[in-house]
Amino acid sequence: MSKNILSTALGLSLALNVLAQDALSLSDAITIGLERNFDISIEEKNVLVAQNNNNWGEAGRYPTITLNLGQNNSLTNNVKTASPFQLQDKIISNSLSPAVNLNWTLFNGFSVQMNKRRFEQLQAESEGNASIVIANTIQAIILGYYNVVLEYQRLEELEKQMALSKDKFDYIQVKSDLGSAVSTELFVEEGNFLTDSINYINQQLLTRNALRNLNILLNETDPERQWVLTDDLGFETPNYEYNDLRQKLFNQNVDLKKQYLTQSVLNTNVGLAKTARYPSLALVAGASENRSSVDLSKASFPSSDGGSTPGPEDPLTAITDTYFANFTLSFTLFNGGKINRAIRNAVIQEDIGNLRVQKLERSLERDLRQSLDLYNIRKQIHEINLRREEVARINLDISAEKFRNGSINSFDYRTIQNNYLSAAILRLQAKYNLIDAHIGLMRLTGGIIETYN
Repeated sequence: MSKNILSTALGLSLALNVLAQDALSLSDAITIGLERNFDISIEEKNVLVAQNNNNWGEAGRYPTITLNLGQNNSLTNNVKTASPFQLQDKIISNSLSPAVNLNWTLFNGFSVQMNKRRFEQLQAESEGNASIVIANTIQAIILGYYNVVLEYQRLEELEKQMALSKDKFDYIQVKSDLGSAVSTELFVEEGNFLTDSINYINQQLLTRNALRNLNILLNETDPERQWVLTDDLGFETPNYEYNDLRQKLFNQNVDLKKQYLTQSVLNTNVGLAKTARYPSLALVAGASENRSSVDLSKASFPSSDGGSTPGPEDPLTAITDTYFANFTLSFTLFNGGKINRAIRNAVIQEDIGNLRVQKLERSLERDLRQSLDLYNIRKQIHEINLRREEVARINLDISAEKFRNGSINSFDYRTIQNNYLSAAILRLQAKYNLIDAHIGLMRLTGGIIETYN
């Protein structure tokens, strides 16, 4: 029965390795994730909209030219006239009136320049939003990738533990068959082996779930797709100085840069509100032509003898051309204080933005101190766990020989075995925690996009 359990567990492990056919490095995972991420695609579309709006035409520098074409038709039937001089019977009239009109605001209190500046700032702000989404996505993919590596390496350690328990169980089985081991010792070793098998199987589930989570981050259509992860948990652990990190924080942090851009938009809004105090000069020009035709062939004219004279056979036509150019100067003298209120409201919004900037700066400084402290602590813990695992491995190797020559019993050897497993897993977790702290520092100081994008 125990052999069947081992075969099943190892079979699941082999299935994982067989299915994992596609190699995936961390840089490849980031590239794939950035290309497929829905939120990034949405932000890219928003940037395109901002780019389209960022032009002088949208700001109001250029005139508006329209072409109008009117066509009118009428039929007048004078059934009974009240005047002897009025036309009688039917009169058909047609007219065609094409016109070109130009409306151009020549001056509007510098609002054109202010609008153009605002569109530039809105484009930069939109790009800042995209940078935040990119930074968050990169951070999530890195941690998701290394989490899969962590779970696979945990699986390897549990596989070693299970194999070691199997060897002990087989060793005691042989001794029992030879009559040099009691049945209780055999049952203890079998129980240890079964416990390790359960832990191994549970870890397989955690590994598959971590891989599914990575596939979601990569926007894979098949969440069960398997990968061979080519990067491990090893990386350089540099030493950081707070002042250097603080300078990078204020210069490169994407959240803070985006908040600065938002503040610049609020400052421009104040300038836009003040443009309403200036006069406005507009030019309205145009040209039109009116072509009319009157058909009097079915009409009659009253004559002096009391009879009637028929109208002309050919229609009467007329053409009238009109050209105009007019200037309008307007200046708001009083509108109930709306302009001043709009300016005051814009100034208040700018003040609110300044408070938000100060709040974010202090919050990020606190986060930076905490993140740097966490990184240094986790670096020390990782170094301690490295030594702890090394000591536990040496002790396990020595104890294995002592167990075989009978110097220690199964219970002591099991304790040493568990100590090594615990030390190995704690070392892996400490390494992942150190990577997490390092990536957090890079995210705060703006280096994550520069390094991984």
